[in-house]
Amino acid sequence: MRILKKSVVCIMFNAAFYGLITNTVLAWSSGPPAYRTGAAGDNGTCNVDGCHNSYSLNSGSANFSITAPAAYAAGKAVKIKVAFSNSSGKKHGFEMTALDADGNRVGTFKKIGNTTQVISPGDAARELDKEDKDKYIEQSTKGAKKKSWIFKWTPPSDATDPITFYAAGCEADGKGTASDDYVYTTTAETNSSNP
Repeated sequence: MRILKKSVVCIMFNAAFYGLITNTVLAWSSGPPAYRTGAAGDNGTCNVDGCHNSYSLNSGSANFSITAPAAYAAGKAVKIKVAFSNSSGKKHGFEMTALDADGNRVGTFKKIGNTTQVISPGDAARELDKEDKDKYIEQSTKGAKKKSWIFKWTPPSDATDPITFYAAGCEADGKGTASDDYVYTTTAETNSSNP
């Protein structure tokens, strides 16, 4: 009877442990934690120890880019595109934020469709601070099958130009591990149309 109890406890512990690992892996596959865009004040990118670090940052042969308007009007939403080209990766992902010239995170992001998601402070796996609500956007689980994403960004009424978009992207081999994947960074600038 004692052996049976130990076996049941062991099975329950293993199930809980592997369930935790699986949930963590699934959380990362549906988007990285917040603050991984490479922007000043962020926690670097996903090209860190224990993550997608088989290769040096920006060492892959793909092109990773941001397409944003050259000018913006305060409060008027604009469309932004983040894309990979010349990529042989099986899965792709990104994370983006916007900073003004003073280093403040500015504007708000909004998804279009189901290939992107705005990081929520309520998502414990992403560890986003409440004051940064709507300031970070990334691919969704469905979006990992894409090589490009379009979404909206609404500029603030008070920001110091230029505003710089920072994005980090991951070109993955699709094997479900963090090894043998490339991480890229890129930026794009925009200025107020009414200086």
